Amino acid sequence: MTMIAGLALVALCLMAAFAPEDSSLYGASPSGTADELVTLRADGSVVIARPGVDRPRLDVYEDYQCPYCKEFEQGNGKVARDQAVQGRLALVIHPMTVFTDSPMRENSDRALRASICVTNPRRWLAYHDALYSAQPLEVDDGGFAVPDLVDLAAETGIPTGDFADCITSEETAAKARMLSRQAQADEVTGTPTIRLDGQDIDWSTPWADPAV
Repeated sequence: MTMIAGLALVALCLMAAFAPEDSSLYGASPSGTADELVTLRADGSVVIARPGVDRPRLDVYEDYQCPYCKEFEQGNGKVARDQAVQGRLALVIHPMTVFTDSPMRENSDRALRASICVTNPRRWLAYHDALYSAQPLEVDDGGFAVPDLVDLAAETGIPTGDFADCITSEETAAKARMLSRQAQADEVTGTPTIRLDGQDIDWSTPWADPAV
C-alpha cells in the first residue's frame, strides 16, 4: 500500500479545512453520535457525515474477517468517527471480502452478508462493531456462523424474524459480490485500505489518542 505523509500533516489539513462553525448548520450538535449520521447507500457503502460535508473524504475498505481491520477500527477508526461527528470529514465505509482461501473467505462472506441485512442506519454501526468484537480466528472453520450472526443482531437491537433468511438469500449474496467487485475496480488489493481524498494513507501509526 502506498504511504503518504504522516498523520500530523493529515490532521493539520483536516483542521484547516474544517474550522469550527455554527453547529446549527449541520442540524445536530457536535456532541451527537456517529450512529445519528449514518446513511446506507444503494451501492452498499456506508457514509458517516454531517449534512453538506463531503470533503475531505476518508474511504475505508475493510473485511470483517481481517484482523488488521479490527485493529484499525479499535484505534484510528474511532478517531475517524470523531472527526466525522465534528464535521471535519466525510467517512465512507466499504465492507468487502478480500480473502480467497477457505475458511476465511466463507467466514468473511457470511459476515458481509449479515451487515448488508442491517437496514436500520441507526443500528448499522453497532452491528458493524459487534462483528469485529466477535471476529473468529482466520483458521476457524465455520466462523461467523449464521446463528451467531442472528444472535449478534438481537444483541444490537435488530429484529431477527427474517435475519437468517436474509443472510442466506441469493439477493444478499449478489449484493455482497457486487461490493467486493467494486472494491477490486477501485484497485483495492488488501485490507484495510484507507484513502484520504483518493490517496492511500498509513493507517497503522496512531493518528491521535483514541480516548480523546
